[in-house]
Amino acid sequence: MIEYLEKPQKGPLEDTLECLWIAHTPKPLEPRETQRIVPDACPELLIHLGDPFERWSDGSWHTQPREFLAGTLAAPWLLRPGSQVRTISARFRPAAISRVFTIDMKTAVDREVPLVSVAGETSGAELVAALNASETTEQLFAQFESWLLEQQIARSLLSVNPLSRRAVERVLAVHGSISIVELARELDCHPRTLERAFSKDLGISPKRYARIVRLNAVLASLDEIERNQSVDLAITMGFFDQAHMLRDARLLAGRKLSASRNDDGSLGKHFTAPERLRQLLASAYHDDGVSHSSKLSTDTCT
Repeated sequence: MIEYLEKPQKGPLEDTLECLWIAHTPKPLEPRETQRIVPDACPELLIHLGDPFERWSDGSWHTQPREFLAGTLAAPWLLRPGSQVRTISARFRPAAISRVFTIDMKTAVDREVPLVSVAGETSGAELVAALNASETTEQLFAQFESWLLEQQIARSLLSVNPLSRRAVERVLAVHGSISIVELARELDCHPRTLERAFSKDLGISPKRYARIVRLNAVLASLDEIERNQSVDLAITMGFFDQAHMLRDARLLAGRKLSASRNDDGSLGKHFTAPERLRQLLASAYHDDGVSHSSKLSTDTCT
């Protein structure tokens, strides 16, 4: 059994990170339970302090790097833990990674990008050394937060285009039930401009992001409605019909909606917990102390 603990973010990192989390095994893990990670458009910076996980790709298992950025997922990942798990991760909010790293997220979709590629060799080594020297979970979280805040402060001197983040807010606000043409019109920009912004800051298209958000809204509702897969639910969540909802579940979650979250594994089930997804869907950025959930910027659209 993998034990999981997360620390939600408040303060200066709140608009950048959803949370930090740590997973560990009190004793050697046997059997090594497969974990299913359902896309949520939240990149993760993962450090395997214990045995690295393996990822199923191209018909076989591949060992993950020890320190890497997991880019935006366009499809579910299947992971298999090592025997001794001790993994810590920073989960970024959608389109917020530019506050910390300079990276074109199109190059990171469904990929494990080595830490040195996004943070540099010296800075990356400092983080790993600090985490390895930490003796408690509290120290691990504190060291990771301190390092991320340093990266954010260094990046704050640069101009960050807010278009994709404002678009993300709008998509979240309507739980993915919006066309890209309508979204572009509300933001007073051309759909192609929106496509370019999403490609750079999320790596996926705005249409794919809306589909992920819409599916997450369904997953967030399942416990409350006792897994009722009716046509009414599909329409309420913005799908054309039940068949479209079930198709997206197969493509994006890799499983039936009726499947138990426990089937995603003792780690994977936490990522699709309804309470977690409801918080993600309700999230809003508060740069400069102002909520932008209903205040859409138009001056960055060209």
